[in-house]
Formats: sequence, C-alpha cells, structure tokens
Amino acid sequence: MTKTRSRRFIANNVASRFEVFALRLPPMVSKFDLYEVISKTNFRFKQKDVVIVSSKFVSISEGAVIQIDGLKASRKAQVIAKRFQMDEKLTELVLREADQIYGGIPGFLLCNKNGMLCPNAGIDRSNIPNGYAVLYPRQPFNSANLLRLNFLNKRKLKIFVVISDSRLMPGRLGTSGVAIAVSGFEPVIDERGNKDLFGNILRVTMRATGDSLASIAVALMGESRESTPVIVVRGFEVKKNDRPMNWQDLAIDPIEDIYRRSFASKSTLDLE
Repeated sequence: MTKTRSRRFIANNVASRFEVFALRLPPMVSKFDLYEVISKTNFRFKQKDVVIVSSKFVSISEGAVIQIDGLKASRKAQVIAKRFQMDEKLTELVLREADQIYGGIPGFLLCNKNGMLCPNAGIDRSNIPNGYAVLYPRQPFNSANLLRLNFLNKRKLKIFVVISDSRLMPGRLGTSGVAIAVSGFEPVIDERGNKDLFGNILRVTMRATGDSLASIAVALMGESRESTPVIVVRGFEVKKNDRPMNWQDLAIDPIEDIYRRSFASKSTLDLE
C-alpha cells in the first residue's frame, strides 16, 4: 500500500498556508506509465494541487536509462577522463549529453544542460542498479504536459506539474531543488517595476516559483532511501497559464548570469 507523509506550514498571523504530502512508491528500474503509477496510489488528489515529480522517476518511466559498460569511450573522452580522474565511459556519456562543458574537478565536469549549470550533464547513478545511469528526460516539458493533461482528461482534475531535480548552489554545501520543467503555471514571476515595503522600485527581482516548489519537494523527497519521488503541494498559489513552454522560460541568458558573467575571462574547456 502506498503511504504518504505530510507537513503543514502554519504560523500565527500568517497571510496564507500550504500543505505538503510525500507519496511513497516502490522503486522502479524499467519503463512504466507515469500517470498510472501515480494515479493508482491511495492519495486523494484535489483541484489545484501541485504535483512535483523527481526527474529521475520521469526518466526511468520513459526508459532514459543506459548501461554504461556498453559504451565505447572516444579518444576525446579518454583524454578528458584522465585529466579529471573520471571513468572513461561515464565521461563519454557526459560528452554526449552536455550542451557545453566549462571545466571540472576530479570526478566531475561542470556542464550546461538545457540552460542549467549541472555536474556531469545531470547524469545520475544513484538509486539505480550498479553499472547503469539515468539521464535527464529527453523532453521534460512534454512529459509535464502529458501528466497534467492525463489528470485533466481522465479525472477532471486541474492540477499543476513540476519536474524537479536536486542541485548544488555555488558556494553552498548540500543540495536544494530546481525545476527542469513545469506545466500549467508561470514558473517565474516578474516583480520588476513593483514597489517594496518602503516604496522602492524593484529593478531586477524575479521570483522563481518553479524552483521554489522544487526545493520544497526535494526537502521532503530526500536523497537516499526515502522512495518518495512524488510530492503534492496543496494550497500554494501559482499563476495559471496553459501556454507552451520550454527550458528558456526557466533559464537566464548567460550574458545576464552573475556566475557565468563573472567568470567570463576564463575560457571554456577546450574539447577539440
């Protein structure tokens, strides 16, 4: 039987509140129907719930799992693997998956993948049988849309969807959450032009609603043996929008990115 865990965030004199539920599901290692597995839990979904699904769980459902031993490392991968003390075949996989590689440290390459900075292009080897790796979903926004529309068409429920991953923040220990795709709502709210408590005009502030929800989910999902890849947030207000979206709705232009712009004087890793 599927179990759920919940957290309620309520304080005195609060303006709003929301609840968070974690759905415990059996470990999955091969392709499956994501909607059917989630919908067959004993959890009672409600209108306007935000359903947050681990990107790894989505990837496994779509068969985005690869056996590393079956890969052949190119000469380029061999050179880079030696430089950064990495497995040659994993390095080959990173080269195939990354949009850009900036550099690295022993064991990891810092990559750009769909507008995100992430180690090893988001390839994950945890919570999967030894010798295999899980890739990012190939079309995560399509996956999010399909899940939302299945709830709408099959259960008449208007929900919102986030596909989340854990991430490292520059200069910080530990992981938090990041949204790699959303469906049904605006993932970023532009506050520029609004006034703060003291009447000052906000010049650069944009609220990353999708990432905030992903961080809430990752805090409850855990990173090891929890087996709670689906989180439901109830009572969290989002700005509804059914428009088609892609990773550019979540990513900042590199020229405006304080991290990448600050290190612009350093050339990217030469892979040629």
